[in-house]
Amino acid sequence: MNSKQVSISLCFCLVLSALTGCGSSNEYPRAAVRGIVTLDGDPLSQGVIRFIPDGENEGPQASASIREGIFNVPVDFGPVVGTNRIEIISTDDGGFPEDDEEAFKRLKAEGIKRIEVVKVPPQYNKQSKLTKSISAEQDNDFIFALTSTAKK
Repeated sequence: MNSKQVSISLCFCLVLSALTGCGSSNEYPRAAVRGIVTLDGDPLSQGVIRFIPDGENEGPQASASIREGIFNVPVDFGPVVGTNRIEIISTDDGGFPEDDEEAFKRLKAEGIKRIEVVKVPPQYNKQSKLTKSISAEQDNDFIFALTSTAKK
């Protein structure tokens, strides 16, 4: 083999190793999850659910949109296997952004004093103590039945 062939072979090997990557895709094993979220018995119309590795569990967090109470996360974007803390928030703003002054003027002129906005209580979002164990071997189907009043 001459030096040109060695150089070409070396370049090919470098490109091949760059394309295959150095890290393992199983560094943080993930699993698919799906489920239902209700608030006071009704499906949460719009929201986000987050799965945050908890305790000894490490890895990236996963999140999914909730639409009409349903969420579904495929394995490629799912939470890491093991214990995860769950945060749930509502994104239902009553149909109006908070900074839409014109909309608020129209509502006031129509005699509508209050916009119905769905709020998930803090005990289910940043202050959440909800946890779930995510399994790589079994289905991860969850039901989260939230209440708007804090449990004493």
